[in-house]
Amino acid sequence: MVGLLGLLGEASGSGAQLSRLAAGLGLSASTTHRLLAALEHHGWVERVEGGRRYRLGTALIGLAGQAAEGTGLRRLCRPALTRLSGESGETTFLIVRSGLNAVVVDRQDGTYVIESLTHGVGGLIPLGVGAGSAAILACQPQAEIEAVLSANAARYPQFGTTEERVRRRVKQIQADGFLLSDDSLIAGLAVLSVPIRPAGHMVTAAIAMNFIASRLDEAARHSFLGLIRQEIAHIEAALATPGQTRPLRHGAQ
Repeated sequence: MVGLLGLLGEASGSGAQLSRLAAGLGLSASTTHRLLAALEHHGWVERVEGGRRYRLGTALIGLAGQAAEGTGLRRLCRPALTRLSGESGETTFLIVRSGLNAVVVDRQDGTYVIESLTHGVGGLIPLGVGAGSAAILACQPQAEIEAVLSANAARYPQFGTTEERVRRRVKQIQADGFLLSDDSLIAGLAVLSVPIRPAGHMVTAAIAMNFIASRLDEAARHSFLGLIRQEIAHIEAALATPGQTRPLRHGAQ
């Protein structure tokens, strides 16, 4: 079932057909259907397009939130996301790593509705896709970056990007320490993200902001970048203080 959930995660919100899932697992259609039925019973899988396709279910959103809550990270970051969205009017996200993927474990909406690649809390994307996910990947050891890029290369086109484009973005973040770009996978949107770097631990989280590119000039964008950096500095200080939250573990979010 773990492999099946992984394939559904790669398929994103559009879902995948039974035949594709069966082929990906190397199982018969009937066996794959039985596994899907069991997952659907628990709300971990749901049907789309009149039952012809399957995607991850809403019950997994709660599990994603519980995982982040278990480390204390979501609870620690929630006030920061609230302040950032309140002051900027933009939508902010808390992104964490999960193996070869990144998942949204918290989101605070701004003053207007905005589209995102992840479609809200619980959304799963390949590591390197999206602003926060790319910021996390950029902070890994180079050998691990290469391994992730190689493993996810075939998945990137499903999200409108390529391994080379992700690689360029990673290099940009490594040089700047953040991402501030109009080069979004969603037309008309700009992105801003900063990794959370807890002392003595691998980077497994980032705060990201999506906004309509035409709404903010360069000065406003750098002002919000400063606000995010201030909030992350407080988060990192809290993570370094014994008793504030449990230590972050690589891939545990």
